[in-house]
Amino acid sequence: MANFLYIASNVRGESVRGNVSANDKNELARKLKDKGLFLVSCKLEESLPPGNSTPRAPMIPAPRPMLHLQSGASASPARAAASAPESAPRMSSSSSSAIPQAHAWFSSVFRKQNQGPGTGSPKGKVPLKELVVFTRQISISINAGMSFIDALQSMASTSRNPKMTYVLRRVLEDILSGKKFSDALAEHPDIFRPVYVSMTAAGEAGGFMPEALNRTAEFLEKEIELRSKIKSAMVYPVMIAIVATIVVIGMMTFIVPTFIKVFQDMGAPLPLPTRMLIAVSNFTRHGGFAAPFVFVGLIFYLRGLRNRNEAFRVFWDKNVLKLPLFGKLLILEIITRFIRTLASLVSNGVMALQAISVARQVVENRSIEHVVDEIFASVQQGNGISPVLYKSKYFPVLVANMVATGEKTGAIPEVLGKMADYYDAEVSSAIRDLLTMMEPLLIVVMAVIVGFVIAGLMLPTFQMSSLVGN
Repeated sequence: MANFLYIASNVRGESVRGNVSANDKNELARKLKDKGLFLVSCKLEESLPPGNSTPRAPMIPAPRPMLHLQSGASASPARAAASAPESAPRMSSSSSSAIPQAHAWFSSVFRKQNQGPGTGSPKGKVPLKELVVFTRQISISINAGMSFIDALQSMASTSRNPKMTYVLRRVLEDILSGKKFSDALAEHPDIFRPVYVSMTAAGEAGGFMPEALNRTAEFLEKEIELRSKIKSAMVYPVMIAIVATIVVIGMMTFIVPTFIKVFQDMGAPLPLPTRMLIAVSNFTRHGGFAAPFVFVGLIFYLRGLRNRNEAFRVFWDKNVLKLPLFGKLLILEIITRFIRTLASLVSNGVMALQAISVARQVVENRSIEHVVDEIFASVQQGNGISPVLYKSKYFPVLVANMVATGEKTGAIPEVLGKMADYYDAEVSSAIRDLLTMMEPLLIVVMAVIVGFVIAGLMLPTFQMSSLVGN
């Protein structure tokens, strides 16, 4: 047997360091697991540099307070979500001289790797699919007995995304400095959103990190699937609109002017459709071709204004849910995302109030966020979720009935999970209905445009034929 110097985490998420005799890393991980410890990193004691003292027994610091939610009437979802990362327990470090020396050695293993050509974070994004792969891999690695540090180091070295590599190395540095894994993730909110961090923190606190990571990956996969459904609903009408715009601009710029010259040489009065067609052609050739680009730019401007101006955002979010075809789909998408997030958080052991405050951040619509605020206040007062859902005009009665049943039976996580699956199917059905309605509508619009052009071009020709016949 060999003596291993290890860094582990207990059920409270606190740092534990010491040495244990084992044949290999897998046996070491099993021994620590039997003691209620989670292996973070390990190294053979004999391979330590000379002069470093070795701790002979696990040194467990005094426990710190667990993550708690604000209480009282003044608490709010936003404040609870903001306070959660700050109030989460961190991995503490021992004040003995041996522990800093051992930590310095562990940090030196990655110091050269973490040093890059620049000090800033690389530009770019981390796609959700890559985040799912990362979450799955780390869960599988931990289940297989690999140490936490080895798993992170392996993924950091194999990742092809510079942004992901940079972030993983920063996470490694933070863990080696004594931070919890969830706290290290919270330092990168552009990649690891609050729902991801909260589910990870719950796994740390409950001692079921691999299971929590696996559920997190499933949650992200469901979100990818939902986004894919929404995008598929938009591809067809957008492509038709682009093709129609290009065809109309081409006709008005290059084809119609040729006929206009012939009509003007006739010297006869032109019918109304032809005069309208000439006006549209002149407008298009004298700058009107830029109108579609101006329209798209206006939409992007309004979206930016929505992010900057709170009053306009409230107005936008309220009225966008009333759109004839897309309003219902948008409401279903928001409800599905909210229920799925809430179900995942509660299933991972996150407290109800914190789960609601975190799930509120994925709504991204002020009108429905107001409903979530009422849910938070109702739960805080001990009245449950269902009374607010019954009063809301956005949540169907079916959701309120199911949640009320879950509250009575104590099966809220299971009920929310089933409701999320149900509304996933509802979103798919709404997309099919939308496409079914839009196909004939787009055909009618295209027929009207083509008919208008043909009428404008052919009516003068008919008039010319009748004059020649007379």
